Amino acid sequence: MKKRAGGIQSMTGYGRASRRTAAGNITVEFRSTNHRYLEVDQRLPNGLTAIQGRLTELIQKRLRRGRVEALVFVQALQGDRRRVVFDEPLLARYHEALVSLKGRFGLKGPISLDQLLALPQAVTVAEERLPTERLWEPIRQTAETALAALVHTRQREGARLVADLRRQIALIESHARKITARLPKALEQQRQQLRRRLRELLGTSGSRSVAQLEEAVALVRDADIHEELVRLDSHLAHMRQTLSGHQLVGKQLDFIAQELMRETNTIGAKVNDPQAARHVVETKGCIEKIREQVQNLE
Repeated sequence: MKKRAGGIQSMTGYGRASRRTAAGNITVEFRSTNHRYLEVDQRLPNGLTAIQGRLTELIQKRLRRGRVEALVFVQALQGDRRRVVFDEPLLARYHEALVSLKGRFGLKGPISLDQLLALPQAVTVAEERLPTERLWEPIRQTAETALAALVHTRQREGARLVADLRRQIALIESHARKITARLPKALEQQRQQLRRRLRELLGTSGSRSVAQLEEAVALVRDADIHEELVRLDSHLAHMRQTLSGHQLVGKQLDFIAQELMRETNTIGAKVNDPQAARHVVETKGCIEKIREQVQNLE
């Protein structure tokens, strides 16, 4: 079994190859689009349905995800493979029956060929079956070449998507740094707001209910986004590492993107600073682009 080609692949691609053989001219085309799993749809010439399983196995050796449309064309060198077949035994029985009827009813005149050929099933048009076993090897070789072309286009598109994903990661890191830079001022503003709220909750009389103390603790805890920023940085590092591999990455990257959005939403809910909030919105936009792009990766 051949090893799968290295490199991250997009699920979108096209490959085509042709080969001239003694049996005829063979052309194989592959088109692939996004799909959750590997799904193969084949369009084969009449008489070659027996190779469907073998062609599917060939595709499975090179691809793991995507909807793949496989088209096989065979142009026989001898031209038209249709044959006109006369059912002579049936025509003889037709003629015998007609002669008997004419004698029974006292009819005269010859029975014409046109009359005979107009009767049901007297003549048929048959198409010569393609030599399946003789054609399989050249079809396999042609399909291998077309698959290599398909993988090449998927890898090329995958490289483009990976480059864009790295750009989005860099943008998110830039926004995270700017949010971090705003933290001292934002936290000071939040502390002032918390002091006012705590004075309202706790009052000056010294009487404190359990509910009031719990709300005061929650306000202090919710003012800090350090943990979220650390987790955001960890998820970004994980995404970079995943993009550096040569495995199936689409589903894994989608999961990481969901975690990035979770942390960003929490940061947005905690940060009470207009400039930091703007960077949170920009970060969400970058994550949405990532989630769209990873849907295209195998």
